[in-house]
Amino acid sequence: MKKILVPSGFWFAGLSIATAYSPVVWSQNTSSFELEEVIVTAQMRDENAQAIPIAIGVYDKNFIAQVGASSLTEMETAIPNINFGRGDRNTRGEIAIRGVGDYARNIGTNARVAVYIDGVLTGRSSSFDQSLLDVAHIEVLRGPQGTLAGTNALAGAINIITQKPEDTFNAELLSNIGNYNLRSLTGKINLPLTADLFASLLLGATEQDGYIDNITLKRNLQGVQRDLAKLKFRYIGAENLTLDMGFDYLKDDDQSTNAEALANGGLNGFTLAPEPFVVAHNADEYERRELKGTTIEAIYDTPQHFRWTSITGIRTNEFSELSEEDYSPLDVAFSVFDEKSDQFSQELRLASPTSENGDYVIGAYFLQQDISTQRRAVTGAMFRSAPNASVQTPATAAVQSASLFAQGNYNINAQWRLTGGIRYVHERKDIDYSSIDSTGLFLDVNHLQDQKTFNEPLPKIAINFQLNSDVLLYSSVARGYKSGGWNADFITTLDNFQFDPEYAINYEIGAKSVFFDQRLTVNLAGFITKFDDFQVFQFVQTQSSGTVLSLTNAGKVTSKGIELDIKSLLTEYLSVSLNTAFTQARFDEFKNGGGLGVDYDANYLPYAPEITYFIAMDYNRPLFNQTEVYGHIDYGYTGDYFSNPDNSANNAIANYFTANARMGIRMDAGWDISLWVKNITDETNLRQRSLSFLRVPRGLYNLPRSYGLAINYKME
Repeated sequence: MKKILVPSGFWFAGLSIATAYSPVVWSQNTSSFELEEVIVTAQMRDENAQAIPIAIGVYDKNFIAQVGASSLTEMETAIPNINFGRGDRNTRGEIAIRGVGDYARNIGTNARVAVYIDGVLTGRSSSFDQSLLDVAHIEVLRGPQGTLAGTNALAGAINIITQKPEDTFNAELLSNIGNYNLRSLTGKINLPLTADLFASLLLGATEQDGYIDNITLKRNLQGVQRDLAKLKFRYIGAENLTLDMGFDYLKDDDQSTNAEALANGGLNGFTLAPEPFVVAHNADEYERRELKGTTIEAIYDTPQHFRWTSITGIRTNEFSELSEEDYSPLDVAFSVFDEKSDQFSQELRLASPTSENGDYVIGAYFLQQDISTQRRAVTGAMFRSAPNASVQTPATAAVQSASLFAQGNYNINAQWRLTGGIRYVHERKDIDYSSIDSTGLFLDVNHLQDQKTFNEPLPKIAINFQLNSDVLLYSSVARGYKSGGWNADFITTLDNFQFDPEYAINYEIGAKSVFFDQRLTVNLAGFITKFDDFQVFQFVQTQSSGTVLSLTNAGKVTSKGIELDIKSLLTEYLSVSLNTAFTQARFDEFKNGGGLGVDYDANYLPYAPEITYFIAMDYNRPLFNQTEVYGHIDYGYTGDYFSNPDNSANNAIANYFTANARMGIRMDAGWDISLWVKNITDETNLRQRSLSFLRVPRGLYNLPRSYGLAINYKME
């Protein structure tokens, strides 16, 4: 069986990668074919992914290209049990895994999902939607990962592994044109500067007109204007040492809205624009973000086969967005959200060699994060109670997090293995918050300062049974944690300004199996996750200021379900992939969730569909020499869900599906030409809905049908 080696220095001990999207391999001597064996360094040593006992999927660059995903959010339907929330703006970064998620709406809180690039935490939610143009593969790890990922991975973790510089010259030009005036051009070059030093450079630009028509300002919304640059170096000149350094830059500057009016609810533009993808807004809406990062990774292998790994990360994330609040052509109200964060992180770890008895990894991690904002909401001349007034919430926050972690595997015998691990986290958080209000509707407070310190152990224990060489059974119990903080938002009272930490315990069992001479993989996982002091965002009605967003500790939550991943090679040229999940994520206890005496017990969590599934079929057939034709078609289904904990009709989202396709030809001269279409049947479905601050019913639809032509050329 041919093997694929995932790059060493992997960010995460104890991580497994399923072979659900591995390519087909044809034997050089026979007509046989089989799935490639994916070799990963998830536990700091080369291991078969099917032998590592955690529920995770890997999506390599070939699969990402077939799906046509240029950014992380475009992978939503292809990843089991994941939802990207409202999906309106890439500055929001909402992610829910197994029905549990959120985003860092304000600087006093963090998201439940951790997104990494080459082992470095991206930081804030605004940085989650990363470009995938130079990705080697993506790993999505489902469920609490406190032992090895820390406090920001209560729902799961996503790691984006990018391509590293190589020791041979190659260059690639990728172009894409399509409807809505899509124009995308990306250039890549890899250069060996010396025998020991290699470099790579990527430059990309994408522009596309929007698909929402603002009839008031005569402009399109929801377009794309993105610039991307990545420069990397790899040095192997010192014995047993590999040094990687990378610099990345991403800039978005788009005109976009956060929603459309869905009905006549007071002063809004629904009467003027009642059909989907048409609005009547007078606000000059936009979203802008700028992401910068530097990563330094050093890996040293000792003569005794121990491995030292150091990962240093420096990141700056900055965004600003202006949103319509009345969804009308009238001058009533708009809001401006902004944020800037600077962070430094350092991880150092030691992985032992593998022995008959087992192995271990130990390490230390430090994070320093500084965040600031000047967000504001402004009323216009048409705002009855307070025309030409505003509320502003300038604030700064700082986070210092330090932790020690260890995980070990003990081989009881040839079939049984015991895994144990623990992480101890010390975290300090500071905030300086102000609310400057001239509307009379919100809190008026100056420089409210507070500090919190958290100390938490995050253990994990697992036991694995290797039934035979092709079937692994596993079970685990792990603790997750998310620190407390502050609701540094537009608020009317300090009653719920502070919120407590959130805790989770995850119970999981699973099986990984290979059948029919490596032509079929079946991976199954069942889980129950119990949350205490669950932190929840919700829109609530107040007597004085309309609908405001509250952040409180709801009480208890349970997320439970079953996940199934299947990959089958039906013939030498045809493969089929299926992943599906059944999940129930509900409040066990949420007293007074809708106000005094109105409980939300048994309600569903937001963005938590019970059923999701994804089916993909791929066909690759050689024609002559090195020329081949290929085709891809996929179908993704998302069941009903709610977009607010109240589970009201105003927040109900009906089930929807999306079908996509691609067909093309690869030629031995380096050309790859393909035609693609997304949302083949041009479905128009709501993916989120809510009531605005002014109680306007609003929502956002999925993207309409798009299609285009991709032409890529590679020179070696």
